[in-house]
Amino acid sequence: MSSETRLSRRRFLGSALAGMGAAGLVAAGCGGGEKEPGTPEAVETREGEPKRGGTLRVATTATIISLDPHTVAGVSVAPYLYSYVVHATDWQGTVGDLAESWEVVDELDWIFKLRGDARFQDAPPVSGRPLVAEDIRLSIDRAKSLPGASESWGQWLESYATPDAKTFTLRTKTPYGYLLMLVGSPMSAVVPMEAVEEFGDLRTNAIGSGPFMVKVYSRDQGLEMVRNPTYYHEFPYIDGIGVKVIPDESSIQAAFRAGSIDVYGADNRLKADAVSKVGGSSIRRYLDRAYAVIRLNGSKFEAFKDQRVREAIDLALDRKAMIDKLHFGDAELAGPVPPAWDTALPAEEVAAAYERDVAKARRLLSAAGAEHLRFALSIGNYGNMPDQAAIIKANLAEAGITVDIRPAELGTWLENMLLGNFEATVFTHLDFLSDEIPLQSHHSYGSSRVERDYLGVDDPAVDTILDRIQQTLDPEERREPAWEVQRLILKRHGPTLVLYQPYGYLAAYDYIKGYQASAFGFGLFKYDYWIDKG
Repeated sequence: MSSETRLSRRRFLGSALAGMGAAGLVAAGCGGGEKEPGTPEAVETREGEPKRGGTLRVATTATIISLDPHTVAGVSVAPYLYSYVVHATDWQGTVGDLAESWEVVDELDWIFKLRGDARFQDAPPVSGRPLVAEDIRLSIDRAKSLPGASESWGQWLESYATPDAKTFTLRTKTPYGYLLMLVGSPMSAVVPMEAVEEFGDLRTNAIGSGPFMVKVYSRDQGLEMVRNPTYYHEFPYIDGIGVKVIPDESSIQAAFRAGSIDVYGADNRLKADAVSKVGGSSIRRYLDRAYAVIRLNGSKFEAFKDQRVREAIDLALDRKAMIDKLHFGDAELAGPVPPAWDTALPAEEVAAAYERDVAKARRLLSAAGAEHLRFALSIGNYGNMPDQAAIIKANLAEAGITVDIRPAELGTWLENMLLGNFEATVFTHLDFLSDEIPLQSHHSYGSSRVERDYLGVDDPAVDTILDRIQQTLDPEERREPAWEVQRLILKRHGPTLVLYQPYGYLAAYDYIKGYQASAFGFGLFKYDYWIDKG
């Protein structure tokens, strides 16, 4: 599965665990605490000294399909239960987890020195044994072998080895500036292979070395996690997390108002307003990392190969109307790299590029011999996709373009999108941590450089710059070429047209301390929040 086309984590597990972690991508750093461009500074609520005790209560509208950390279905839960070589965070850059330090020897060879106090939880079949480098190697072997695995493993890695119990090494085929996105992603959890051999898979059994352990798990009812007493940090300070499955979001809002859950994540202003008057609580607004795009597939619809046709569609789109109608005005225009990352182009430059001009759109279509352009827009019957499609249809009709909306069940639509079986589609990208996928998804063969991501438009100039960015280790040296290539992409007008990036909201009772409101809720891989009820 190409990572650039996965649905947002929040879309499949809801706002509960979205608040505390999920799939994240990060660029390379050497040592600890390195900042990737676009990683925001932490905005915390630290008030007084941390206190121990209490259970954080959250809710989700979606069933908790799996606990397997090497699958998309289990990735939202994984950061609470497992350890990682490094933590790729959205609040303090890249920091070591199992790795106490790391270095890049010659732009190809990475050496990670591991801590010696990590243990798997005290449960059969591992019974609290130490975690060693070989566990990392075997975990990567397993992660690579499963359906939906990141193609970056094969694309970039030449080899990996374990010279001793506390050393893990990686060698890349060419320099790879975003190497830590692989070892720092929540889908790269370190698991004990004895558990895989014992249980067959990890969908319902989780034995890790992370901050929490599973106490009770029910796919349709919820998940109870308790603090791991052998975790190698002084946090987490809370005793556990209780996740309850409540299918109806209005019922989750009612539960927050009643004080039976402590946190509520709202993906628009209207939902946040529904809990805005709850006493003793606060709502924090943040710029989400999810963002909306339209993909025009020239491989399935010949007219999209013509830049004049793509430009006409781009000029006819009313992004402001989408923001106003779908997000109540609470979103930002997004260039090829959306504004959540500091490699994004200046806002005024993006706004100028997106100035609507229906008359020019009609002239371009006439010049291209496409005055009666008609195409199918495939969507899933989920979230605001039907509403997005309706606005796009109305926008393009003003330029004389007929859009046939083709709705499908979510799973069917997703499968077809991943296989490239569509003329055009609209969807919301994953909450990415780094700018790699937002940039590389504009490569002629997508971020994974595979045939199924080819949309029928070749652009060697764009591809060359994107290749150079991906092979640059220093994040600061990637900034200027990132701007250069985005300007070329805007002039090319697709085949991926970026629309906007919305704001999100996190409501929490004021007795929750030490958290950060972000696209990853309390901060990805952040466990040092606490409960203080006085």
